[in-house]
Amino acid sequence: MITKEQRHPHSFHTDEYLASPFSRPRFFVSTSRGFEDILKEELEEICATHQIKSTVWTGSAGCYMEGPWSACIAANLASMCSSRVLLVLAEAEVKSEEELHFIASQIDWSTIFSKDLTFAVNASVSDSFVNNSMFASLRIKDAICDVFRSKVGERPNVNTENPDVKIFVRLVRRKLSISVDTTGEPLSRRGYRVGGVEAPLRESLAAALLRISGWNKLANSIWNSTDAVYLERKGVNENSGKKIPTQVLISPFFVDPMCGSGTLAIEAALAILHWKPNVRRNEFAFMDLCPDKVPEMKAALRDLKTKILSNEKPLADLPVRAKLYAQKNNIEVFDDILAPIRASDILHRNIDVARDCAEEAGVGRVIAFQTKDAFLSKPHASCGMQIVNPPYGERLEEGEDLAPFYKSMGDLWKHKYPNWNSWLLTANESAMKAVGLRPTRKVSVYNGSLQCKFLQYVMYPKEKKATT
Repeated sequence: MITKEQRHPHSFHTDEYLASPFSRPRFFVSTSRGFEDILKEELEEICATHQIKSTVWTGSAGCYMEGPWSACIAANLASMCSSRVLLVLAEAEVKSEEELHFIASQIDWSTIFSKDLTFAVNASVSDSFVNNSMFASLRIKDAICDVFRSKVGERPNVNTENPDVKIFVRLVRRKLSISVDTTGEPLSRRGYRVGGVEAPLRESLAAALLRISGWNKLANSIWNSTDAVYLERKGVNENSGKKIPTQVLISPFFVDPMCGSGTLAIEAALAILHWKPNVRRNEFAFMDLCPDKVPEMKAALRDLKTKILSNEKPLADLPVRAKLYAQKNNIEVFDDILAPIRASDILHRNIDVARDCAEEAGVGRVIAFQTKDAFLSKPHASCGMQIVNPPYGERLEEGEDLAPFYKSMGDLWKHKYPNWNSWLLTANESAMKAVGLRPTRKVSVYNGSLQCKFLQYVMYPKEKKATT
């Protein structure tokens, strides 16, 4: 005799979730680990700008967002810090393989996508009762096919190479999550990367670093005002005996002296111009989802595209706005202001790639590229910002030491970049100590699988010694 417990009837608890026609859609917007708070800030800003009522909260390597489909579409079009937007279908505690099938079978898949589309299930399993991700994928796939047979009489085909619909399953210990992709090509692929360099920085990661640095705060102000924009200093040591300002002036003059393929400089230009490359994409995965929501989604897509494009700033106006801001805030400009953003690299081939990428992105006119040793760089204004992503040393030959390299970097900032706001991204704990400067802020983030520190160093001129 089969008992009630053996039938595996899973009842959803209050802290679990199952999508239904009566609930607001729930989305999960993914990003790199360590950037959850900055993504939450961006998503709330996007929803506020477009008057979309939504609730956003942080998760692991991303943020949850509950709201109308327009919130999902706005995130796909305008978010620069995320990789994907997923429609969450179920989140539950499961204890057995049978419950995997049961939870997936509670979703009416026929309302999510058409039987005429192909699908694939991508599963990842960690520290769970299931030790094979392929097995988890098959259990969910079987449940999807069973639901389709029950609802419409036939099942859709599976296409593991190029599916119309991508379903993501995550099982961490007993926590199961089932979601469907609304994005398609990852949002981090802006379409401007036309060449390759070794270990390029992901575009969404670069955008998140810039937002942490306060660059976006300047971008939101400089087009309407020349008033000074400040980043609040965190963790100021009031007992140090030094008079250290609690605010850091953010300047529109930007430098990346180890630019590689130019990602940081290009993302800095896109951010300050309010350009959102994904708004020009013609295909998103949400276009194949939820047939009953198609009219709503098409209307939201048209409206949001129009609004986002109308907010873009003219390329030719950026040097003018930078000049006005500099004059108002006593920033002296040493060089050609037509290119307020600078990027250099010691390898000529990297500069060729970076220049081509910037042209493809449409921002080549406001970025000056140059082949140059980073330690020969010099500021083009009396106040500015630089972000440096130097070698971490994970592929160094045995016996090599990055400490002298990092020390030279700190010496350069100290002697050549007074009044500059310098940021360093590195995974090398011992080398960062060799910089020889006390960071004014530390943020723990991930660059891929590497745990990194994003360190801020605010440079002030040395105080003149009093003469007796």
